Amino acid sequence: DEAKLKRAVIERVSAKLNKKPLEVAKHPIGIETRVHDVKKMLENGSNINGVLVVGIHGMGGLGKTTIAKAVYNDLAQGFNGATCFISNVRENAGQPNGLVNLQKQFVGDILKEKNTSLGDVAQGKIVIKERASRKRVLLILDDVDNIKQVDALAGGRDWFGSGSVIIITTRNEKVLLDGNVKQDEIYKPQELNEDQSRELFMLHAFNGEQPQGEYVQLSNQVVAAAGGLPLTLEVIGSLLSSIKNVKEWKDTLEKLKKIPHREVQQRLKLSYDNLEDLEKKIFLDISCFFIGKNRKNATYMWEDSGWFPNAAIQVLVQRCLVKIHVINTMYEKYEVFEMHDQIRDMARAIVDEESYGKPQQQSRLWNNQDCWDLLQRK
Repeated sequence: DEAKLKRAVIERVSAKLNKKPLEVAKHPIGIETRVHDVKKMLENGSNINGVLVVGIHGMGGLGKTTIAKAVYNDLAQGFNGATCFISNVRENAGQPNGLVNLQKQFVGDILKEKNTSLGDVAQGKIVIKERASRKRVLLILDDVDNIKQVDALAGGRDWFGSGSVIIITTRNEKVLLDGNVKQDEIYKPQELNEDQSRELFMLHAFNGEQPQGEYVQLSNQVVAAAGGLPLTLEVIGSLLSSIKNVKEWKDTLEKLKKIPHREVQQRLKLSYDNLEDLEKKIFLDISCFFIGKNRKNATYMWEDSGWFPNAAIQVLVQRCLVKIHVINTMYEKYEVFEMHDQIRDMARAIVDEESYGKPQQQSRLWNNQDCWDLLQRK
């Protein structure tokens, strides 16, 4: 009837109006050329069934998600609200009903259908293919590590209407090749060059000001040791911004030099090692349980434990170990925790090391199977 029609129109218009640009990076150094490269690949790519696909492949910490977010923001307005950025696919797919929940996100974001009931992944695939096959969509699948994830969310180019764009980021090139993404459709971003690295480091370590005295040479050494990885420059720069004497800078640099070029997680652990005990506990809690979760709920728990979470969270944000993302819906506004997957993996490795492979000795359990196995032993 007329009332239902009005309600449907209002919901669709509201959904379009509520599509906010994604937060790309505090200091998006070098991002413009990388966005240009990806868009150029889309222009020159294989137009199979009228659908363009680009894979972004590279190691963790290289900025794949940042590039995908920036491309999404550039292209989104041209898709009439039919856009969907599915973040942390690897992490979220591993949760109970993970892939089904990601399919529901697709249905909600692109098809504007709320509370859709999907019995399983197979049903979700049918729903997406049937209802999206005539729609021109922009879909980003971020941090994919298994072909099953691609199959569940974008199983074929014929799932989407002509003019659609699909972008997939991954550390594993085989996932792209198994998903019929051709070599000339895979973008492999390079590390930042020396000038870009120095600029990014200075922005985090000195708030954009030029260093003086011994800090000039020390900064150059940090930039060289970071190997052009944006995440390392961001985290180490933020750590050093809170250190006010040359000796501590030198000590931190010596530790950084001893870590192999590709051992990103160990480099990031330098920032964890410099946290206070309470900050470490809250950081590990967030990494294990609260990524993508409401900040307020977690804060209540920490306050009940006699901790001082807000001050600790501020430190973690300043050190670029945690990010706060504001969610705006038609009904409420709230904050959730975000964390780079490399930092998350580093934090969980710290918890794993507590037990030497014995889950019953760990301070935190986040893996469903580990929890179930432990409960069965009791």
